[in-house]
Amino acid sequence: MKPIVPLRLALLGLACLVAQPAIAADDDESPLWSFVPGRYTLIGRHPDSQATYTGTAKIERVGGQLRLTRTIGGRQERIFGVVRRADPGEAWVLAFKWTNKVPMEMVCLIGSDLDNYARLSCHWGRAGNPHTQPGMEAYFAQEPWDPVKP
Repeated sequence: MKPIVPLRLALLGLACLVAQPAIAADDDESPLWSFVPGRYTLIGRHPDSQATYTGTAKIERVGGQLRLTRTIGGRQERIFGVVRRADPGEAWVLAFKWTNKVPMEMVCLIGSDLDNYARLSCHWGRAGNPHTQPGMEAYFAQEPWDPVKP
């Protein structure tokens, strides 16, 4: 009996097509929603200024949003944001909007540090970015610095 090679190749090709892994749609929730919550130390610069500052922050999941509580110079502020695409098909970012007499916004690029904790690099200022230079903030995870308990 002669083996039927073309039929076997066709069946193998069909099996490969059926076995392709599913590709996540953009509507699926990004794993970054679980990656960015935590405690941070931050450094920043005010918009249109060389004035810098330092502080601490905490990001928590609250329902369908992330709550950023940051303390700078003894003043605590809470703002809410979401993980979203920068533009369709582009990088995932953390985007915050709030009102402080005028509408404000901050967009953070999400990366990781050498210990695989979240590292955030942010631009912020008045909505619509009327600034010559936006404000900037960098967030560094505090978890790697906690002492190891025996």
